[in-house]
Amino acid sequence: MKPLIFSLIMLTISGMLMSQDIGWFTNDQNSGHVVSLHIGADFVTGFGFSYGYKFKGKIPFVIGTELTTPFGGQIMDDFKASLTAQTIFHPLKNIGISVKPSMTCRRYGSEAAVLVNISAGLGTSIGYYRDKWSIAAQAGYDHSSATLIKPRILKEYYPGSHEDWYGSTGGNFNFGLQATYWLPSTGLSLRAGKTFGQNFEDNPTIPYYADFSVIQRW
Repeated sequence: MKPLIFSLIMLTISGMLMSQDIGWFTNDQNSGHVVSLHIGADFVTGFGFSYGYKFKGKIPFVIGTELTTPFGGQIMDDFKASLTAQTIFHPLKNIGISVKPSMTCRRYGSEAAVLVNISAGLGTSIGYYRDKWSIAAQAGYDHSSATLIKPRILKEYYPGSHEDWYGSTGGNFNFGLQATYWLPSTGLSLRAGKTFGQNFEDNPTIPYYADFSVIQRW
C-alpha cells in the first residue's frame, strides 16, 4: 500500500502548482490593492484569483492570498489556497530581485480518497523592469510538510487503510520565465516553465506549466 499512498501524496503536492505573481509596478510609489485573475495549465488546466496589498517604502512588500481550482470541478473539492508575502530589491536601476515565501493548503478529492496537503514554498526571481514592461527569470521550491489521507473506495481494496497524517515526502522545483506588460493600471502577464522532482529524477510525466494573468491595481 505504501507505493500507492506515496503516489497519492505526490499527486496532491504537484497538482495545481500554478502560482500567479502579484506583479510590481516600478512607476507607482503608493500603497494600494492588487488583484489578479489567471488561467493556465500545470498537470491540470484551471483558473485562479489572488489579492494582495502593497505597502510602499524603499523596499516595498505585498501581503496576499491566492486561490486556484481546476476547470470542471467543485471549488471545495479540488483547490490550492495560499498565504504569501513578497518583496523586491533593486540593486541596480532597472534590475529587480524578488523573494516570495508562502504557506499552502491543497485539497484533492476523488472516489478513491481525499487528500489534504500542507506545504511551505519559496520563490525568487531576477528581472529587468521598466515602467510599462518587465521580463524575469524565476525559480521556486515547494516542500510538503504533511498530508492527511481520508480513504474512500481505497478502503475496500486495502482494509487496513485508515484516516491518518503522513509526514514530509519531499517537494518540487520549478524554473521559468515571466513577461509582463502594463497599461495605466492593468497588467498582462505570461509565465511558462518546467517542474522537476526534488531529486531531479522523479519528474512529472508532463513537466511543463504556463499561465496567463490579468492584473489590476488601484
